[in-house]
Amino acid sequence: MIEFISRLIALFLTFMLFPFLILTGLFLFLIQGKPIFFTQNRVGFKFKEFRLMKFRTMYLNDQKKMITDYNDNRITAIGKILRKFKIDELPQLINIILGDMRFIGPRPEVPKFVTYDKFSFLNEVKPGLSDFSSIIFRNEEHILSKLNCDNPYEKILPLKIRLAEIYSKNKSFRLDLLLTFLTIISIFNVKITLRLVIENILPMYDSDVKNNLIEFFRQL
Repeated sequence: MIEFISRLIALFLTFMLFPFLILTGLFLFLIQGKPIFFTQNRVGFKFKEFRLMKFRTMYLNDQKKMITDYNDNRITAIGKILRKFKIDELPQLINIILGDMRFIGPRPEVPKFVTYDKFSFLNEVKPGLSDFSSIIFRNEEHILSKLNCDNPYEKILPLKIRLAEIYSKNKSFRLDLLLTFLTIISIFNVKITLRLVIENILPMYDSDVKNNLIEFFRQL
């Protein structure tokens, strides 16, 4: 029933936002040209791969980089605006309607980083638009730029996996509502939301992860 309601809400939002989505797509076509959308393979529920959809925010290139760098020169001027306000994520409403994703759930990873043992939570929950890690690592590109190592994303990934496990073990309608609210707030004030999640909310589910996150951000 929850899945059906989630898909129904996504369908309703797509209908309500349809004029805005069309105008955004038209504007991107005029400014950036084709293609309007960016699609990429991600790993979903029960490890089934699907094509994630976003509005394209980067110049066309053949670098095949999977991680976006801080101030990445591939991002277009209009792309920076879309990414700041998460407008580029709106086409993922289609992924929700198709049943690939939920509104709240661990962000889907590219196949390169997924293993069956570490991502076992995908047997319990579908990936989503937002979760704990989406809020905590909202400025992921900036965080990655401060990590002085060859593979900075591998420093963040274990924390993301732990946060996904916490969500999968405590998934509830109440938690989904809370994460939805926090996601909206984080768009306007990242610092307050980050402090609230790490110091007040996460300790209710896992006290150790709070210390791990505090130590992680202290090292930046």
